[in-house]
Amino acid sequence: MTAPIIVYRPLLHLQPLDEEGEDDGAAVDVSCDMSSVELTVDTPTTDVSTFCGNFQIPDDITVRATFEVTVNADTDSRWSALVGRRVRAELYDRTDSTKYRTFETQIQLNPSLYGPDTPGEARAFSFDLAVLSDVEWANVPT
Repeated sequence: MTAPIIVYRPLLHLQPLDEEGEDDGAAVDVSCDMSSVELTVDTPTTDVSTFCGNFQIPDDITVRATFEVTVNADTDSRWSALVGRRVRAELYDRTDSTKYRTFETQIQLNPSLYGPDTPGEARAFSFDLAVLSDVEWANVPT
């Protein structure tokens, strides 16, 4: 397994997409909600036995993203319109980055509805998302 990429306090924009994969409305900046984003690569293997012996064959690589959200007063207003939508994530390592990682995913839930609600403690919630496209580098438009 490859070591994950973890970006703490990332700049993250989620661009809703239409059925053809084109931009559908304005991008939503969810950076204020994000504690971290983790991109994990997994290469599953299949065990095979032949007359030559036993060995493993690598299967297709899968990528998953884990979003850790700290819920605040405005979290619901940012995420509610994204639930059920396919989006293009634009993940910046730093606010002054000239490049960012981009990938498509599907937002399945509104994180403002989940997480512990212990009085006096910040509400944090972590959830996994399927990465539906290749993770690629893109340049910040000038």
